[in-house]
Amino acid sequence: MAPSKLTTVDFNTFANIVNGEPRSAKNKYNGIDPTTKEKLWDVPVASKEDVEDAVRAANEAYRKWSKKSWEERQEALNRFKDLYASYVDDLTELLLKEVGRPKCFSELEIKSCLAFTDWHMKLSQPEPEQYEDDEKTITTRFLPLGVVAAICPWNYPVTLSVGKIVPAVLAGNAIIVKPSPFTPYSALKVVEIAQQVFPPGLVQALGGDDKLGPALVAHPDIQIVSFTGSIATGKKVMAAAASTLKRVTLELGGNDPCIILPDVDIAKTAPQVALGAFLNSGQICVAIKRIYIHKDIYRPFVDALISFTEQLKIGTPKGENVMLGPLQNEMQYEKVKTFFEDSKKNGYKFVAGTDNVEEGKGYFIKPAIIDNPPNDSKIVTEEPFGPIVPCQPWEDEAEVIARANNTKAGLAASVFGKDLERCERIANQIESGSVFINSFAKPRPMAIFGGMKESGIGGEWGKLGMLSFMIPQAIHRYK
Repeated sequence: MAPSKLTTVDFNTFANIVNGEPRSAKNKYNGIDPTTKEKLWDVPVASKEDVEDAVRAANEAYRKWSKKSWEERQEALNRFKDLYASYVDDLTELLLKEVGRPKCFSELEIKSCLAFTDWHMKLSQPEPEQYEDDEKTITTRFLPLGVVAAICPWNYPVTLSVGKIVPAVLAGNAIIVKPSPFTPYSALKVVEIAQQVFPPGLVQALGGDDKLGPALVAHPDIQIVSFTGSIATGKKVMAAAASTLKRVTLELGGNDPCIILPDVDIAKTAPQVALGAFLNSGQICVAIKRIYIHKDIYRPFVDALISFTEQLKIGTPKGENVMLGPLQNEMQYEKVKTFFEDSKKNGYKFVAGTDNVEEGKGYFIKPAIIDNPPNDSKIVTEEPFGPIVPCQPWEDEAEVIARANNTKAGLAASVFGKDLERCERIANQIESGSVFINSFAKPRPMAIFGGMKESGIGGEWGKLGMLSFMIPQAIHRYK
């Protein structure tokens, strides 16, 4: 039985959360229902005063919270987890409206945050390291950083907010969450719910316009920015953070390769690869973006991909057997269309889907597979972040590894094959932060998540990821 709610939360009105209290504003903005293109609820645009008040409250809360024991913080997170569990149905319904993802996958996102919180709150405090000789003892301990600005994306607004809140708070920090203006609703409610557990100012949320993110990044009293989003915006965040030399963790875009060995079970593997490419309509940073299939099985494997992809039902969140929803926003919809237009203009072969995106009531795009476009094509070299993927044959192992690594991105990759030794050998040569063998990318809280090359700086989640929210201090004691 779910725990009872401590207070009633209105899921039809939305506010920023500053120092434990809801706060409105003169100016408002709206998210858009991607299935209908209709405006959703009003959300206040945070002002400069809101930013200053939130940062001040966060620093005050941090000074007290950082003095609490690790066990006290764990206990608070446990209470937050139990409270959050009582709102799973409400948050799922909210997520349906703002993201448009099918209900089963929206519910999965909301519930996965329970497991994420549960795993992290059971982590032990990082052990101090010690060196000792006849002259001195040196002890290195790990301290909280201070105030975290969490700038979150629109594709998984709850997972990627809770995924920053939990480790930041456990490490002893305060946090200000800035949700994407495309999907502000569920993240604002999660932070509102959190006020029933955490002291005022510890977990806050500010939504707003395109001035808000830069204001948080440049603020001298914020010690770390945790950003998830595009490579282009990540570079701007890093440049702006340099003015105050604050820490940054950046989880950015990817162009994730998938290598298919000739010994795979085609009937079993092709559906996994298709899901890896098209779940959430391709709007996943670690979605499969390029599929490299051994030449000996190229045609039958592509045919199996086509067969499975054409069975994926597209529709509204509560439609029966719906697997794919719309693109979440107009900006992304228009961007993805350019990949269809470029592939059509250059005469690439569409073996699934069509070369024409039909305009409709919502931002729906039928998934497409491009058969063997050139290595320098837009669909191969850039990340669509949408339901379109290229397939290419390969023969030489070293050559396909070089092709897989021929990108400035390096977030995740996957390798499928029965010869596990060969899979491991290939995986060890892939330049990405995560590699998945015989699975499409499924990041889990047990392991750090981050990227190589332009896919990011640092990493979060897992035991190692906790250290992103902490700073080492060495104490030298002479005898």
